[in-house]
Amino acid sequence: MIGRNAEIAFLQTMIAEAGIGRGGAVVMRGEAGIGKSALLEEAARRAGGDLLVLRITGVEAEAELPFAALHLLLRTARHLVPALPAAQREALRGAFGEGEGESGGPDRFLVGLAVLTLLADLAADRPLLCLVDDVQWVDRASVDALAFAARRLGAERIAMILAARESSVPGIPELELAGLDRDDCERLLAEAAADLVPEVRDRLIEEAEGNPLALLEFAGSLTPEQRAGQLSPLPLEPPRLPLAGRLEQSFRAAIRRLPEPAQLLLMLAAAEDSGSLELVVRAAEGFGVRLPDLEPGERAQLVQVSEGRLRFRHPLVKAAAYHEAPVARRLAAHRALAGALDGDEHADRRAWHLSAAAVGPDEETSAVLAAAGERARRRGSHASAATAYERAAQLTVDPRQRARRLAAAAEAALGAGQLARAGAAADRGRRLTGDPAVLARLAAVRAAVDAEHGAPAASTLIEAASGIARTAPDEAASLLATAAGDAWFAGDHDALRQTAELLESLRPGIDPRLAPVAAAVRGMERVAAGDPAAGLPLLRAAIPPGRVTDQVVGTYAVFSALMTGDDDAACELAAVRVGTCREQGLIGALPHALQLLTQALILRGRHAEAAESGAEAWQIAHDTGQAGRLRHLHGILARLAAIQGEDDRCLRLAQQAEGAAQERNGSGWGGCALTLLDLVRARYEAVAERMARVLAGPLGHTVIVTFAIPDYVEACARLGAPERAVEAFTRFDAWAAASGRPWATAVAYRCRALLAPRDEAEAQYKVALDWHGRGGRVFEQARTELLYGEWLRRARRRSDAGVQLRSAMSRFAAMSAVPWAERARTELAAAGARADLPELGVAPNPLGALTPQELQVVRLAATGATNRQIGAQLFLSPRTVAFHLYKAFPKLGVSSRADLSGIDFGSAQP
Repeated sequence: MIGRNAEIAFLQTMIAEAGIGRGGAVVMRGEAGIGKSALLEEAARRAGGDLLVLRITGVEAEAELPFAALHLLLRTARHLVPALPAAQREALRGAFGEGEGESGGPDRFLVGLAVLTLLADLAADRPLLCLVDDVQWVDRASVDALAFAARRLGAERIAMILAARESSVPGIPELELAGLDRDDCERLLAEAAADLVPEVRDRLIEEAEGNPLALLEFAGSLTPEQRAGQLSPLPLEPPRLPLAGRLEQSFRAAIRRLPEPAQLLLMLAAAEDSGSLELVVRAAEGFGVRLPDLEPGERAQLVQVSEGRLRFRHPLVKAAAYHEAPVARRLAAHRALAGALDGDEHADRRAWHLSAAAVGPDEETSAVLAAAGERARRRGSHASAATAYERAAQLTVDPRQRARRLAAAAEAALGAGQLARAGAAADRGRRLTGDPAVLARLAAVRAAVDAEHGAPAASTLIEAASGIARTAPDEAASLLATAAGDAWFAGDHDALRQTAELLESLRPGIDPRLAPVAAAVRGMERVAAGDPAAGLPLLRAAIPPGRVTDQVVGTYAVFSALMTGDDDAACELAAVRVGTCREQGLIGALPHALQLLTQALILRGRHAEAAESGAEAWQIAHDTGQAGRLRHLHGILARLAAIQGEDDRCLRLAQQAEGAAQERNGSGWGGCALTLLDLVRARYEAVAERMARVLAGPLGHTVIVTFAIPDYVEACARLGAPERAVEAFTRFDAWAAASGRPWATAVAYRCRALLAPRDEAEAQYKVALDWHGRGGRVFEQARTELLYGEWLRRARRRSDAGVQLRSAMSRFAAMSAVPWAERARTELAAAGARADLPELGVAPNPLGALTPQELQVVRLAATGATNRQIGAQLFLSPRTVAFHLYKAFPKLGVSSRADLSGIDFGSAQP
């Protein structure tokens, strides 16, 4: 290829790397005719017999057919589907329309995981090269699945190259194709059109703008006289048109030179675009056109026919053939094609041809499209479902029915992660109906979109729930559960009170399993109102004694445990939520469950495990486009960074958390992380000022802000102004008393010691340590020991101080709380301790050398789980699991899985 040496070298390296287990993916982007398809062809040629090549090309007419491209790409790997893990197997079968599947369709990200596992299995014996051309026309469901897999190819023997015009695929590197430079353009013309005179060659190079296809097409359209420069000006389109438009006009001129029957056949082929020659000929019969009429198009090299397939030389030729025909002829062509398609297997294609033929409201076509949308939804192709429902709504006469179809479109768009589209459909639907049930569905979508953008949504949900309270109490309760969470994080006490009252009025008629949610919401309302004595017992009552599988009830159970300071219950309940998501393949819901687990683990002081779950939550939320979830995770991970002394990372994460609506979706974690960091770095005035602002703001009632009040007390005490924190401490003290948690009582006594006159402090510290001894947050216990040790040193009781400070340092070091351990070591040195203190920040055992994902994999491998079982749980391919074990074994000093049984994984945490 002329002028593409750098690009070819890049692709060649990708292919070679894949062959040795370092897979990857890239999106080649460039305008039509720039050479993307030629580069894919070159990549396939260079793969030779060393790699198995799977190749597909996006088809515009199939852009709304669920998983059409994926089905085609994986056709040679279908024999491997039965060996997939059960959840992945059923998800893929459901996506391909095989079997009943779930009523709402498979998790769209689980389909992507199934694709990854299937491709990895296919590459087990021979490296694999996947080539996807014209991604802009690949159906959205297939793109999402391929992208999910492509982002996880690091340890696979797979290279994936996607080519697109303007489309980008989030998370996948891009290779932008620029136009050829002048020297390369001259070389190309010298090979293809050597008889051009210099002035004509120069004009062509100027017109083509470095586009190889344009160079060749413009040159090929010239007559011998023009090539010799005898006629002027050249018959090229004015430069004001974009290059693609000029190329299409050139192709349209070629089509106009064909006989009318040939033009009609090309237009039918362009309208159908599946390449089925038999279908095109059958549809053409109604126009009196036969297969021999295609011959002029073949002679003009506009199309090629082989093995019953008709292919256009280039997509721009197809576009030219379609748009050259009058509108009436195009509409007739779509009707003819719809009539020629029979059988259930062609129902979706027939629906879209009928849609293209409709020029106004058409109930029959609308119903056909709605049915296509329902089929797409059941298969998990939410984007295709949204398009079908939206088009069905456009063709619907009855406004109420139109609103119902817009509600379905909005829900499907939300499921596809297309937030702007979902919100727009919901807004259109709300203007068309007064039906409470439909309004409730639309409100749920609107609220989800608003929440993702950090906007308040509680009032919308409360209004919608009120409308269906009598007819659909369970659905109303679900809306109110969402409204309560929104109101809590927005600091909207009025909305929270309304939600609690409505839920209580519904309680006699709702599913008994939802009763704990009603209790929890009333408890939240009381806590937000400053009455923890009334609120916390209600929240404790919302923590069920057994396993909870319902997502809403399970989430509120974790909330309740966190709000009451019951860290052990929060860890256990959140772990159940995570396990349920893994078992059911709910990849989209998993980041929230992992987020809750991360919060609970941090509060419990199990920082190594928190890093594991937080890293996994962040990666999956990032890969699945959950921006709101990422904001919240940034705040939570900022606290972990503050504890571990990663100042720059803490600041960056906290700023990312606070960047949207003053951290409304982060519930205060980011700001409180900065408070903790400032405290350990002795920036006490910054702590006091920030906490005063936070406590006075809308997030002042939240759990993490309540837990940060002792930081405020300590900062004010060190500033010599303990009176600044007295009011805040009163609030924490009331919460601690109502919680009944030993660690909370201990921290309350620590605060009293800081606020008390110096000669009264020791008694408070001793009571605090006694309560710490009854269990709970080890990080807080170490902080109490540190403060008491500092007090003892200043009282010149060096021996007693050494006992407390050594204990604090040991606890901090075990939790990798490096700056806190450094403070304890500094105090020990000031107390006259020996200088040969242990180094801090060094892992006490080899587990600390593992990355979070390596630690996850090793834990599961130690239980006897196979690579395939581990991969199914962690949403990795078996080969990636093997790669992590390969990296972990030397760090642990083991050589086999059997050796893992002797490792104490509890030592990775305090």
